[in-house]
Formats: sequence, C-alpha cells, structure tokens
Amino acid sequence: MATTSSQKLIRCVIVTPEQTVLDTKATAVLLPLDDGSRGIASGHAPFIGRLGAGEVKLLGVAGGNGGETTIRTFIDGGFTEVGNNEVTVITQHASDSGSIDPVEAKAELAQLCKQKAVGDEQINVLLSAESTARARLRAAQKNKK
Repeated sequence: MATTSSQKLIRCVIVTPEQTVLDTKATAVLLPLDDGSRGIASGHAPFIGRLGAGEVKLLGVAGGNGGETTIRTFIDGGFTEVGNNEVTVITQHASDSGSIDPVEAKAELAQLCKQKAVGDEQINVLLSAESTARARLRAAQKNKK
C-alpha cells in the first residue's frame, strides 16, 4: 500500500455524548452498519446509516514512525453520516477495541445467555444486549491474536 501522503484521505470523527473519542484521517473507514458492514473511502457518495454494535476500523492512518496503522474502535450502535470526505459516527459508547478483555467479554455473554425475559419488550432488550456482547467478544478475540 502506498503511503498516506500520496493517497486521498477521509476524515473520521467518532463522538459520544461525553466527548469526541477520535478525530483523524485515514485512507478507508469500515463501518458496522445495522444490516451489514460498509467500507468508505475518499469520494464516497453521501449517506446516513444506522450502526450496529461492532468495530469501526480506520485503515491507513499515518503512524508516528512514518508508517501506516489501523485503528479499531468498538461502538455500541448509533448513527453515521458520510459526506464531503468525512465520516461522522454518533454513538452512546465507544472504546478502544484493544482494551476489551476477552475473558470479561465471554463472562458477560454467558451471564446474559442465562437470563430469562418475558414479554416482547424484555425479549428485544435481552436479544440486543446479547448481540452487543457477542460483538464485543469477537472484537476482543480479534485484537488478542
């Protein structure tokens, strides 16, 4: 892959209600949409999408040593807006994927799988929590390899 200085970059901003978690430029951004994933690069057509739980991956971020790196940030869903070579991610919670403990994530999922829910609303809440816990576990396992 060529260096980021010779490629067109796209700005990615990840915000939560408390703070701006990330504001940097990359050659590509991979988003975990609610209905699948989507890759975004410079010049991508504008759109607004609903995000699912998973990793936002920034590829080709300029590193401190002159090389390129990948940044992985776990989000718990939210919304994204793409336009004018900028990706904005709005989410309730975002954290560095590398900080997720796989043992803790597996225990959280096991605990959720033991819970019982009655009624449509409780079942939907539990299914959503289990889906997020599975995504956290996948992210933790990928980053510990």
